[in-house]
Amino acid sequence: MSKNIRSVNRIRNLKKIFKDVRTYFMILLAVPIVWLIYQIVRYRILPTRYIVIIAALLLILFILMALMQYKSKKKPVKIIGKVIIILLCIVLFIGNYTYMQTVGVFGNVSTTEDTDVVSVVVLKNSSYEYIEDLKGKVFSALATSDEHVDNMLSTIKATNGETPNVRRYSGVLTWVNALYSGEVSCLVMNESYRSIIEDDYENFSDETRVIYSKNYVTEVDTTTNTDLTKNTFSVYISGIDTYGTISTKSRSDVNMIVTVNPNTKQILLTSIPRDYYIPFNVLGGERDKLTHSGLYGVEETKGNVENYFGVNIDYYVRVNFTSLIDIVDAIGGIEVDNPRAFGEFSQGTIHLNGTQALAFSRERHAFAEGDKERGRNQMRVITGIINKVISPSIITNYMSLLNSLHSSFQTNLTDDQMISLLRMQINDMSAWNIESISVDGNGNTLYSPIYGSSLYMMVPDDASVETAKQKINQLYQ
Repeated sequence: MSKNIRSVNRIRNLKKIFKDVRTYFMILLAVPIVWLIYQIVRYRILPTRYIVIIAALLLILFILMALMQYKSKKKPVKIIGKVIIILLCIVLFIGNYTYMQTVGVFGNVSTTEDTDVVSVVVLKNSSYEYIEDLKGKVFSALATSDEHVDNMLSTIKATNGETPNVRRYSGVLTWVNALYSGEVSCLVMNESYRSIIEDDYENFSDETRVIYSKNYVTEVDTTTNTDLTKNTFSVYISGIDTYGTISTKSRSDVNMIVTVNPNTKQILLTSIPRDYYIPFNVLGGERDKLTHSGLYGVEETKGNVENYFGVNIDYYVRVNFTSLIDIVDAIGGIEVDNPRAFGEFSQGTIHLNGTQALAFSRERHAFAEGDKERGRNQMRVITGIINKVISPSIITNYMSLLNSLHSSFQTNLTDDQMISLLRMQINDMSAWNIESISVDGNGNTLYSPIYGSSLYMMVPDDASVETAKQKINQLYQ
């Protein structure tokens, strides 16, 4: 009988507890606390000592709120406690959301995809509307090996029920001339070449039509998951000359090796001119200007530079025009030291927004040294971004930075590697010593196998290349 009485009393007590509004306030507070602790332990962006401190503070706050609700006899204290609980829940909700956003960003930018867009291009005034209209006609493609163009030709074969008559051209110039002269009926073209074509044929996009197009998405080779907080590493930065989708192949106009020594807190930026005349893997060792390597993807660009400089480059970061604008605007602009006035930019320390940063880093005609000075300005912009991101002022722009990073750059660094670097910086908040160098060369007009004609090239200065190699290797010692 006594057992039944005790059971009834327990049920009554439970009913009493859940009828008490204070219980719901405490549950309301407990849920975001538990969820935040789970997140910071599961996704360890913060150093361990910060996790322990945060967990301890949240536990203390919970106990204090419980004491105010259940132990205090004063009604005003209980009311104040409820108000504090609501405010804490709001703060914890924002904290949970921000942390989830932070973790999500790393998963979105750590991608290894390349996007090739292959189109069938005809003259605008032609009668062709569909690839079926090209039955029995002469197709054309570049002689350079491109599996995606070959896949498109296979699609055309399947659609038209016949093997297409394809003429191969060794250079872009003669290839496009063949279309304009009527020698061929269409170009089967990887869209990465459009920017090169428009250098000579400014109205190419207006004078032609795309009657069929297909996207090919492929995986780029990944790297080992090295601990970047303990080992020196190099990252290749490739800035492609397009707006919009970051994974689309295009010319690599910004070319930079970033070497990082996390132990000595040193960063070396090595700028390479876009017109540097170096051997290409895809051309079997023939030389062409570096910017053209971007047409074959970031791995080709990285591999060419890696071989030429004798530097082990495991990682890459690819950005485009849109990326730079979005990132600089998201962090509230940057400060750069401009050694000489040009255009709208005065001499001295200047503040740049995203659009200005892009213009500042692209200008070359205003300088006697042309592309060499443009490369230096690109390093000044990169330095300005790094200094802003590692400064305390980034806190005020943190959420806008996170939002911009979702689609602003592409990298084969894993999310764990990027999180470990962020955790290291939060842990010690050390200043970094950033040094910038650039390799030199002499201008000359030389043959471009990809273009099919002679173009301006920068012949590397061996002494400057050797100096760059030595400086990079010093950070590995």
